[in-house]
Amino acid sequence: MTFREEILRLFKVEKPVGYTAEEVEKAKSAAGGLLPLELERFYLYCGKSPEIRSLQDEFILPNRYSAFLKLDYIVFFNENQGVCQAAVKKSDAALDDPPVYVSVGDDWRLSSPRFSEFIRAMYDYQASISLDFSPEEFYFISAEEKKKIENLFPKLGEFNNWLYDFKISVFGENGGRVALMENGGDIQMNYAANNEDEFKRMAALLNGIGEPI
Repeated sequence: MTFREEILRLFKVEKPVGYTAEEVEKAKSAAGGLLPLELERFYLYCGKSPEIRSLQDEFILPNRYSAFLKLDYIVFFNENQGVCQAAVKKSDAALDDPPVYVSVGDDWRLSSPRFSEFIRAMYDYQASISLDFSPEEFYFISAEEKKKIENLFPKLGEFNNWLYDFKISVFGENGGRVALMENGGDIQMNYAANNEDEFKRMAALLNGIGEPI
């Protein structure tokens, strides 16, 4: 199963909606004539699907942030308040699956070595916030509690420098996702599932872990 199919299954996207070839060509033109292959495929295959297009944060066409193109970055994901954006370098546009960078103030920092790894981890993180079944709480957890979570659920991926300095690690299976957001010694946890049975299972496993924020 491809990372695209995994994302669609998690968000129960039955009929993927992609951007049109014309829309993608305009995006290519805005980006200097070329997009990385995996990014282009994502736009065309499912990038306009309402279930995944605008969640906590938003998958976008690069011409939405044309100012960054002048700085040689092709932006494709925007934090909901515009605090940071994820992008690939224009100089990497010929690569099939290039590294992803995140804006940190006026700086850009490496977030993930490959677009495919970043986009899957990002959507796992979005799932931990946006899926239908959740405790509607965020939690502070300790380093010891983090180890418990790492033993309870398979790790699915991670990315760095979101919201300035947060490292985000994602865990889960069977339609449920747990995200850990680390900044220095502080660790926050949130979780959610796309079905009630999996949510109840996760809630039982995570019972007693963390303090509500």
